[in-house]
Amino acid sequence: MRVALWVTILKAVGYKAFMFKSLYLIGVVSLLFSQLAFAGDVNAAFEILRNKAVNFDPDGAVCEELERVRLEKIYPDNQYLITGDIEYSAGGLTIGELDTVIIDRATNKVVLMGEVKCWKSFDGALLKAKSQLQRFFWNLEKNPSAMVFTSYDGIQYTASQFDLTTPFYTVGPQGAVAKGFTYELDLNLKETHQLRMMLLKCQQNNECPKPQD
Repeated sequence: MRVALWVTILKAVGYKAFMFKSLYLIGVVSLLFSQLAFAGDVNAAFEILRNKAVNFDPDGAVCEELERVRLEKIYPDNQYLITGDIEYSAGGLTIGELDTVIIDRATNKVVLMGEVKCWKSFDGALLKAKSQLQRFFWNLEKNPSAMVFTSYDGIQYTASQFDLTTPFYTVGPQGAVAKGFTYELDLNLKETHQLRMMLLKCQQNNECPKPQD
């Protein structure tokens, strides 16, 4: 089933575009693996995330924030905008969401996209991530003028900021790479759940900033 899915993706984005993504990701993954931030230390991760006024109630929020912390060490803020949780729709219907997006501030173009999935089932999570990417690129190729983007940060996005050669990658908890993901976090699934509870308790006790309504 996964083979058939990738065949569909290749048809949607083109073989040359796919090869470009693969070559780009070799460099990206090398950088990511060379900068382990937490190495399984939940307390260290907590200290870094505790000052972020983020809604950690959704199950995937902690993993997405951990990934953004990692990306911030690679992509300087004065050159790149690291964002995510961008929903896109066509014809008034929400089609999907992009977890992590990096934009070159100089060109206003998206240079990298990531899907972050912290699920118990690695296979199910990877299949979901790939299907979301497939859906996005299909719509970008077939009907870009109808795509409307909505983001939590209020920034306006357009389909023209993306193209079919925009590289992408997938991220999961520790152990994900062996299951086919591009990259894995320093924490395993149990540790991400523990971290989430620590952050929620901290916000509930007014010891950590809460997200603004």
